[in-house]
Amino acid sequence: MSEEEVTLKTWEQVIVDFLTGKAEVDEEKYLKEALKSVGEQYKKIQFFNDDTIEYLFDTRKNKKEKNETSLNFHRKRALQALALTNKPEGLNTYTKKKEYFKTIKELTIKYSPQSWLSVNCKNASSVSFATHVIKLTHSKIDSPSLFDCIDEHCDSYLTTSTLKDKSIDGAVAGNQFAPIFQFLEVELGGVKLAEQLSNDSRIFECFVQDDAEGEELLKKWNQGFRKAFDSGAPSTHALAKQVYFSLKADGSSGQNEYHLLCNIISSSMAHAIHEKVFDDDQKRIKKAQGKGKFSSEKSLRLTQRADLSTTKSNHSNASQLNGRRGGKLYLFSTQPPTWQSKITAPIYRKSLFDDFYHSSIKPDIDYLRDFLLRFGNLDLSIKYPKRMRHLERWVSTIVDEFLFYAASIQSLPAGWSDKEDIKLKNKHQYFLDPYRTDEAFLADRQSSNWQAVIRADFAQWLNHHLRGKDNQFTPQKEHTRLWKDILETPLREFMEPIEIEIKQGMGESA
Repeated sequence: MSEEEVTLKTWEQVIVDFLTGKAEVDEEKYLKEALKSVGEQYKKIQFFNDDTIEYLFDTRKNKKEKNETSLNFHRKRALQALALTNKPEGLNTYTKKKEYFKTIKELTIKYSPQSWLSVNCKNASSVSFATHVIKLTHSKIDSPSLFDCIDEHCDSYLTTSTLKDKSIDGAVAGNQFAPIFQFLEVELGGVKLAEQLSNDSRIFECFVQDDAEGEELLKKWNQGFRKAFDSGAPSTHALAKQVYFSLKADGSSGQNEYHLLCNIISSSMAHAIHEKVFDDDQKRIKKAQGKGKFSSEKSLRLTQRADLSTTKSNHSNASQLNGRRGGKLYLFSTQPPTWQSKITAPIYRKSLFDDFYHSSIKPDIDYLRDFLLRFGNLDLSIKYPKRMRHLERWVSTIVDEFLFYAASIQSLPAGWSDKEDIKLKNKHQYFLDPYRTDEAFLADRQSSNWQAVIRADFAQWLNHHLRGKDNQFTPQKEHTRLWKDILETPLREFMEPIEIEIKQGMGESA
């Protein structure tokens, strides 16, 4: 849509604006390709050793101005290229101008309302509005997608019906039909063209003559574009993930009956999750985290997340929302927490880590160990930031589990560590029994840098499990320092509200 959209008053203006925008996109694409071709000709002769000519064709340096549209920028470049006096042999500027004007004429015809509506109304059946897109299961499935109109929902289950403002996807037979969906998505006064078209058969009459031929054309457009709202009879496909669910046997024939269950991914749900995980606020918070800056806002961290790629290159071939997600779906762990029938204080353990290792963190430690065995030198992670992010993610997941375990011990009645025969080291007591109130304990706790000890012991514990029984991996000083650094901020933030509560309690008692 153009920048003048806010002033558009009628559907005629909205539709013309949409088609103008499409024509401008095609014109810009043509100019980019033409300038690239001409630039290659100049490059072969070193741009005549002219800095001005070289700059003109250097897309890394020659950028549009702040308030300049991309199309006008490329038009300006084209005029500058045509005005150059030095020209490579074989470059005919007259021919280039002729080709450009011919392209503009073709685009003007292609995107005239009558021409565009007549061509694309024939293909509207290749577009459908859907909440569940069958192509997300397999891109070669050509069965109809589904639109979930069910309003009923149960708060105990997360379903498409529970979404308050669900995004409606555009399922297309191929990306060449995407403009039809985009056309039906344009809005006027908060109403989409698709909604208006379903109730108003005269919406396109501004583009036809008031005669029999015009009425016939108007009928053809209405019938064609309304096919986008009819997904046809439900049908499955051999590539769909089908399950035959057995029902009771038919008494007359003795044969079993079945329901055919077909798993179709809810693109609306996938998009709601995508926007929650990758919204602008979270991007800003994580950017601050990456720079080591403090933020009072909460950072959303979803542990054990898996990314599923649903397409290889052109993600919009599956659906329009899939294109916006970059062809990604996200899978999250739904395994239950490790069951503990009773939380017991580690009184007779020398270290709080003696009881910490359990099955839920073993996969993350195994993944981390496998990564380190393949890329043991941490310098590799500096050259490849993606590897460092994987490493930090696995360690952060272990840190989350560690702090969850610590919180469960801290929930025990205050003072549980005040035992004469306790074996747990003092620094671990300061962490796990923070609300203990005897003066000697509080004084020692305040004067001790116990958090540094917790970080060091965590790094030592993690290194022990990374070595493994086969001792294939040998931790270095850099690994120990990194484990301590990753724990530092979460540990401090975890303890901040507790420390405030302790100080408030001490003030009240005084």
